[in-house]
Amino acid sequence: MAIEWTSRVNRAFLLRDALDLTGVRLAELVGRPDARGRVEAREASAARRRGGTSGPVPESVLRLRIDPERVEPPPPGAYLTVVADAFVEVLDWKAAALVSVGQVDPRSEDPETGLFASVAAARTPASQVLAIAATIALAECGGGEVIDEYGYLSDARLNAPVGLRERLRVPAPQESVDAGIDAVLARTRLT
Repeated sequence: MAIEWTSRVNRAFLLRDALDLTGVRLAELVGRPDARGRVEAREASAARRRGGTSGPVPESVLRLRIDPERVEPPPPGAYLTVVADAFVEVLDWKAAALVSVGQVDPRSEDPETGLFASVAAARTPASQVLAIAATIALAECGGGEVIDEYGYLSDARLNAPVGLRERLRVPAPQESVDAGIDAVLARTRLT
């Protein structure tokens, strides 16, 4: 995983809702209504992180309520408490992004502490667009802004998810998924 975006979680949401919204945002971004519903959540197992396969995320994890008011701080000496981890995939596209939600220790020297959702993507075009859709969905669900540390998506470090979606989405239906992916990436600094 090489490219990452984050957003602060300011309000509670279910992972299932974020996954469903990722499919909607992906279809909107690439200008292909048939892209909706193809998004799946897979376990972020050690084997999967090494490039292997993993099973579906259990429904109990997808029903997990991510709540910034109910997260325990990391134990002493730890910087981060991981609340949830899952791969978001579109198998037909061979696209994957790792979604992690974690609590950054408020006692750390990091000026940005609290609960954050992070999305990391491999450098394949389809994975990058999937990661953008997941990032926007998580920011919308969590009531935060997209943190674009390296300016891949816009000129600003902090971006409202609705504004970012409107800036990156393809306005006209595309002939193919690949054309939609290329059109989205042409609106970024990832190419």
